[in-house]
Amino acid sequence: MADTAPIPDVLVVGSGPAGARVARDLARAGARVSILEQGAGPSPGTNLLKLLRRKEAMQIAPGVVLLRSLRVGGGSVTFYHTATPPPLGLFARHGVDLSHALEQVLAELPHAPLRPDLLAPVVSRLMQAGQSLGLPWQPLPKMIDQSHCALGACPPEAFWSSHELLQQAVKDGAHLHTGVQVLRVLFSQENAGPPQVSLPPTGGGLGVARPWGRSEGRAIGVEARSNGVLQTFRAGRVILSAGGIASPAILQHSGVAQAGDGFFCDPLRIVMGHVPIARSAQEISMSAGYFDADAGYMLSDITIPGNFFRAFTWAAGRPDQWLSFGHTAMIMVKIRDDIEGRIDARARPWRRFGPADKQRMQAGVAQARAVLRTAGAGKPYVSPWVAAHPGGSVRLGDMVDENLSCHSPNLHVCDASVIPESWGLPPTLTLLALGAYLAQRLS
Repeated sequence: MADTAPIPDVLVVGSGPAGARVARDLARAGARVSILEQGAGPSPGTNLLKLLRRKEAMQIAPGVVLLRSLRVGGGSVTFYHTATPPPLGLFARHGVDLSHALEQVLAELPHAPLRPDLLAPVVSRLMQAGQSLGLPWQPLPKMIDQSHCALGACPPEAFWSSHELLQQAVKDGAHLHTGVQVLRVLFSQENAGPPQVSLPPTGGGLGVARPWGRSEGRAIGVEARSNGVLQTFRAGRVILSAGGIASPAILQHSGVAQAGDGFFCDPLRIVMGHVPIARSAQEISMSAGYFDADAGYMLSDITIPGNFFRAFTWAAGRPDQWLSFGHTAMIMVKIRDDIEGRIDARARPWRRFGPADKQRMQAGVAQARAVLRTAGAGKPYVSPWVAAHPGGSVRLGDMVDENLSCHSPNLHVCDASVIPESWGLPPTLTLLALGAYLAQRLS
């Protein structure tokens, strides 16, 4: 039970890429680490009603649904394993040098573009069409161990996820608690100025090497709901890695009213068209594409579940395509949206998409239509807006300092929440680097 176990040095809230990485690294360094994860049980699959009930799908604007991951491993087990490098200059402008942490992450992680034999026929057709239009369409770096792949297919064990880091963390002594929803951080007002402590070789208290000039007090743990019961989990340090929606909601419940004031959500639309070749059952989503930093959008092939496809064809007014799933080429258009809206204390995000967002989307969709037509698709059609990868809700340089501390010197935020500016990139590699960076700072 939480009230009888030895008090850990660190509580990590969330088991996605950033949380799993910082937990693994700190456990390896000798710290006593507990990981609290809201998700529990088997994956519910891709049924939209189940996702809505689990709050893994939620409406964030009229007609716009945001998808997120509330399960062990976070987004690493639900999204598409794309290893887009972080924009180091963006973080350096806010005093965070991720270069060394990124090197450490890449030394452990598969991150190569897919081999030609792993590119499905429809993927190759779209890439050739894009290149014929002068677009820099290329295979994307993927977190897939291609040594396990053969005959044009990759088995499940080839796909990297945060489960690997979590297994290593547990092996090094960390404790993973599932089905635990953290509600707020608890503070002590006593001795608000933190002592100068560091991580001993045998694992003791954790700390930063400079004084903290605030007086909010120190984080002493969290209040959480587990199996319907309120519990208190104590620790010497708290790291919120619950994601771009949950972390700001937890902070608001903890007295940080500014958290959640604005966020981005990487909105996307899928442009689809019937092509004269069949899609492969082993198709790897986001195998190839490109990011246009100036235009603010990314284009890539994408594979979606059949029930999502049928919903999109219906919403697009194309019931004639209802049975064409096996011959439909799909291009994802994902834009860099402006930071907007609000996430409230009940973890309910709401926002609008302004003219600049709509212009970026319109330009990306037009380009995707051109690629599909070049690939032989007739009358391409477009899905409704969807959103993914929420972040920027507890921004670095605004609410978070270079130690990723927020409100208190021993309360840290380490997930997509801290990304300081509008984004538009697959975030997994950046989140892993942030986790490694925070572990370095603390140890």
